Amino acid sequence: MKKFVDWFSHGLIRYRYGFLILCVAISGFFAFQARNISFKTNLGDFYPLKHPYLKIQNRLTEIFGGLNQVSLAIEVKKGTILNAKTLDKVWRITNELYLTDGINAARLVSLSARKVKHVEANAEGFTTDWLMHDPPKTQEGLAQLKARILHNPLVYGPLVSEDFRATLIQADFESGISSREIFTLLEGIKKRYGDEGHEIYISGQPVLQGWLDFYLPTVTKLFIVTLLAMSWALYNAFKSKRGVLLPLSSAAMATLWGLGLTAFFGFKLTPSTVLAPFLVFALGVSHSVQFIKLYYERMSRNERNSKAVAIKITRSLFIPAFTGLLTDGIGPFTLFFVPLGMVRSLAIAIGFGIISIFFSTVVLVPNLLSFMKPPRRLEVVKEERTTLTNRMLSYFAALAIHKRSRWTVITSFFVLTFIALFGMSQLQVGDKNPGSSLLFPDSPYNKAEKFVSEKFGAAEPYYIFVKGTHYDTFLRSRALKEMDSLQRYLEREVKGVGRTLSLVEYIKSMNMLMFAGDKDEFKIPDNDKTIAEYLFLYSLTGFPGDFDPVVNPNYEYANIKVDLRDHKADTMQQAIEKTQEWIIRYHKDEAIDFQYAGGNVGMLAATNQILAPMLTVNSLQTSFLVFLCLVLAYGSLVSGWLLIIPLVFRTMLVFGVLGFLRVGLTAEMIPMVALGIGFGDDFGIYIVSRIKEILKEGGGSLKDALVEAMSTSGKAVFFTGLTLTLGIATWMFSSILMQVRLGALLGFFIFFNAIGTLLVLPSMLMTVKPKFLRQ
Repeated sequence: MKKFVDWFSHGLIRYRYGFLILCVAISGFFAFQARNISFKTNLGDFYPLKHPYLKIQNRLTEIFGGLNQVSLAIEVKKGTILNAKTLDKVWRITNELYLTDGINAARLVSLSARKVKHVEANAEGFTTDWLMHDPPKTQEGLAQLKARILHNPLVYGPLVSEDFRATLIQADFESGISSREIFTLLEGIKKRYGDEGHEIYISGQPVLQGWLDFYLPTVTKLFIVTLLAMSWALYNAFKSKRGVLLPLSSAAMATLWGLGLTAFFGFKLTPSTVLAPFLVFALGVSHSVQFIKLYYERMSRNERNSKAVAIKITRSLFIPAFTGLLTDGIGPFTLFFVPLGMVRSLAIAIGFGIISIFFSTVVLVPNLLSFMKPPRRLEVVKEERTTLTNRMLSYFAALAIHKRSRWTVITSFFVLTFIALFGMSQLQVGDKNPGSSLLFPDSPYNKAEKFVSEKFGAAEPYYIFVKGTHYDTFLRSRALKEMDSLQRYLEREVKGVGRTLSLVEYIKSMNMLMFAGDKDEFKIPDNDKTIAEYLFLYSLTGFPGDFDPVVNPNYEYANIKVDLRDHKADTMQQAIEKTQEWIIRYHKDEAIDFQYAGGNVGMLAATNQILAPMLTVNSLQTSFLVFLCLVLAYGSLVSGWLLIIPLVFRTMLVFGVLGFLRVGLTAEMIPMVALGIGFGDDFGIYIVSRIKEILKEGGGSLKDALVEAMSTSGKAVFFTGLTLTLGIATWMFSSILMQVRLGALLGFFIFFNAIGTLLVLPSMLMTVKPKFLRQ
């Protein structure tokens, strides 16, 4: 390896013009590729598509449709909705939706939708009429409509709020219609029909995806903030133009190559992958800092030949830089095996960037330094002068040198780690807040979802697929009574249930009407033939497809829709557990089979179920592979243990803090842990490598080598951690909450790792005094 490094270091500078032209040419090619990159949100990336719950959802979508369901609520600011102006808005919006390409007309529900009926019983059976064919203009007409609403349990509550101040329109679009088209359509309706007397709220998965698409391009502004923040950190570190411009140029090249590779292989920027350029840029700067710092250190020793110094710093830092980038790449590598599209795509995008960083740091930085004139003495003095950072690092080194203080540091570290174990026991999987966890609570989408939930109890749909063994299964009283029993059980046992809906409610309503509206008769008839007669009589005046959302045309498949008020982990888990509990205790009819969990609740629950085991597996995988790389790099098991144990314990400390803060474990925690472990070991690698180099060059004691390494590589590590943290922390200014959380958590994790390395690693090295440092 030594011969190869010597050969590479000399060849890099000897053929520096060729390497520089190659870097420029490849950058030009990737710049051409990057022009085709685009933004796109796919909500399927946030769910484990092979999970059984997702298979149930796919089956439901295949038979009943419904993944593109949206809710549009109209609220009056004064009075009730029973006025000509408000009802005219409902009528016009409904008709506009009917004429929209891709609308599933059979699933459009509103006060004036043709499938929402006013049903009356007569001597011949049933007569059905639109609940509101046209908006009533008179007080008599308004009073009649109010009476119809109050006597229809499928309208009063589900479509009209109990205080009559809001009404709901629900629509479903065919799968071929993009979320962006649906979002644009609904936003247009909201702007046209909203006024000083009416507030319009829109929610649903296509609307959420539309908002994410809307916010995505705004992250380009954050890149400017990142650039300014990192420029400030670099200037504070080096006090020179080359100390700022070289790392930024190196990082820019790595970022451009990463984006070019992403576009070349056909990937798009999503809410997760759009973070990759920020991370690659920050990581590129952090590795370049080590080269610039060693360059100034060499220049301070009166080594004034730029080419010779470039060769020396390449030779010194090739192994630690290669090892650091290898451990950096382990995080994305292990993330590729996580069954979430958002995590895999982020892993691929970061992986492309890390490959690029090797060329931008190990090749480009020494190459450019070899062309530059040696810095003026004043520039070197400014960089080497004692600062607050130097004093802090000297204090950390002093703690390690003295036996009592270093044992205090190590003991305190282990004690805090064991305390963190209690905090980790408080961790809960899933989001603890209502609304979408991807956006802020005060975002327009989450406000709309909250309003729909509070007024109509219909924020989060949870579907149960009921499969019959033959045609006409759901014309049987026994099958419908079992469905009814499950619905009532969930309404009674699960606090978060707003309401439930299935074919059961339609049959019970018909039965009540046949008994002159007697509410005691709101039940399933005992005779199978009676049920078949009800449906036949209804079909004579009803609209084809009226029951399509709840049962298929041959009555072999049905579904139960359970509307939960929120998607908190506890609410979803309770709903699923109670469903399973009912099936075990009360399900007797062998002709039907209850399968769960579909809808948005099922997809979120599936994600929650894989989170805890995947976090554990991914953390162990990443730690083991990092440990293996360290052992191979330094040829010693002790080196691996010395660097990996503190890192694992620091990871436990971070999770302990999250547990004490009652932060729920969400999907973005997986990349946070994997990347934090992979990136966090860079700091220890550079310090250990510097100590080895000092001992090799001048011999001396470990104590003296540690003090010198802390003042040189230690300073670079501090600013490496700072620049990397700043580059990631700018995500906290995003409008997408998922990015904010990942930025805050990963930024804190990395800076905590940097400070932890500078504080704990020196004490452990002085305690163990490993032999590999002198090999």
